[in-house]
Amino acid sequence: MCTAAVLTAAAVLGGTVAADTAGAATGARSGDGSAPSPSELKAALLTSGDTGLSGADSTGGGGVSGDGISGCRALVKVLEAPPGAGTQEADFSGGQTGPLLSEELTASTSAKEGAVYARAKAALTSCRDLTLTEGGTRLALTLKPVHFGGGESTATRMEGKLSGVQVNGYMAFGHVGPVLVGFTFFQIAGDSPQLASALYQKAVDKVRHTVSTGGGTPV
Repeated sequence: MCTAAVLTAAAVLGGTVAADTAGAATGARSGDGSAPSPSELKAALLTSGDTGLSGADSTGGGGVSGDGISGCRALVKVLEAPPGAGTQEADFSGGQTGPLLSEELTASTSAKEGAVYARAKAALTSCRDLTLTEGGTRLALTLKPVHFGGGESTATRMEGKLSGVQVNGYMAFGHVGPVLVGFTFFQIAGDSPQLASALYQKAVDKVRHTVSTGGGTPV
């Protein structure tokens, strides 16, 4: 999740709103529980073609390192944890004011990834606040559990305001066999969960069919 991108998008749209107001007044695995390779994880990431958004940037997985994140300690700890070996990430943008999407895939043995998912789920379901800070700009978000995916999936809705503009987003974690799916979506001045939910389901479906067919836990 890129704090700077979220805050910049909100600030840009906030300036626009203020001005307007003033003017008016790859192959499947065998399911043996082993950890997928980095190349398999990369192949399982969403693409611009999958999302309809531009600016895909596959990396080695940077998590939220360097971003100003505070609030619920348990969730901050999960978000700031160093990425696992071979972690792959892709980031997308719908333009200067969003929507913004970040997907991160991490893999280990199924047993270990299950424990990681359990910690992430506990944090996400218990936390009710998160604050993003970048360059002196601060966005306070309230969190409320929502339903994305199936039983091995957990998600929360994030809501806040910046420069008088509504910002909302969704954070979700899914456990598909030996793969942990991390998903963050923000939209500025939008309210519907439909796009975020559809893209999250597309993300976990792609993981299941690319690296965990026959061995993944349905999400």
